[in-house]
Amino acid sequence: MLLALGPWSARAETDWFSRIATPGGIELRADARVFTLFALFNRTGYDVGPLRREHPVPAHRYSPARVRVREALAGADPAVLQRAQVFFDAHPLPLERYVALAVRMEDGPEVPAELRELEGLETLLDLVEAKWPVPGLRAETFDDYRAEMRSYLAVLDAPLQRTQRLLRLPEGRPGLRVVVNLLGAEGWVRGFRTAKGVAVLVGPGRSPEVERVMWEYARLMLPPRVREQAQAQWTGGPALLREAQALGAREATVGEYAVALVSRALALAAMEAPDSAYELASHEGYFGLKGLAGSFADARSVDAWVLEGLARVAAGRPSRK
Repeated sequence: MLLALGPWSARAETDWFSRIATPGGIELRADARVFTLFALFNRTGYDVGPLRREHPVPAHRYSPARVRVREALAGADPAVLQRAQVFFDAHPLPLERYVALAVRMEDGPEVPAELRELEGLETLLDLVEAKWPVPGLRAETFDDYRAEMRSYLAVLDAPLQRTQRLLRLPEGRPGLRVVVNLLGAEGWVRGFRTAKGVAVLVGPGRSPEVERVMWEYARLMLPPRVREQAQAQWTGGPALLREAQALGAREATVGEYAVALVSRALALAAMEAPDSAYELASHEGYFGLKGLAGSFADARSVDAWVLEGLARVAAGRPSRK
């Protein structure tokens, strides 16, 4: 288990923030570009977080590190803020698209084709670094980040190994790095494919979000045909998706929902989760996961049995009027 530290530079191969490796080789880290991006988001109005008070005026709960950054940047150079607002107006894309590019910046200077519409973001982040006290804020919050990373050290290796085994992936491939982001919303977890494997961002939490990390990893590793087949051929999918959305599921299409079902079932199987975890998932709109988890014992690939598994999920739900 190693902690590697070094001076940060926007274009350096290794950024300033720490990296810790689990015994199994999973990289836990804090990413300087992600920090800068979310510092900028917070300064420009990113208030997402759990409500700690609703009345008389809503107030959100933030991590101590996020509170510190927001307070420190309240009076930051307004010219940079104006420049950022102009960039956001010209690029009104979902937050995840910005994060996907920031995560990939570490892997090389080349912008992937699907993210080229955000060219110029790196220049904007360079400006934030130069004009706002972001490097100092990283230093001030370093201990918070290190504590969060260490909470994951002992709990990631076994579930990831089981996930890769259930998906019949080569041992240790593709690699996983978990990026801690204390400036994001509590419980926010999102995975991205990169040139070096898979990066999963985790927001602050009261305990490690291992199930969500495995869910994201599995979602990215499922064959594309899972989504394609479900979207085209899962007859029970539309009705089940409507029911799931009423319970809070955020997937917008049948194909996305099918991937979410299968990948969450895989995550629970990899976690060796108790029945209560499957029951909780059902209350959140993700039905039939216990049966889907058992389907991974099938010798066929996932895309060969997925329609059969999804049909069982739909058949097991009572009709809703």
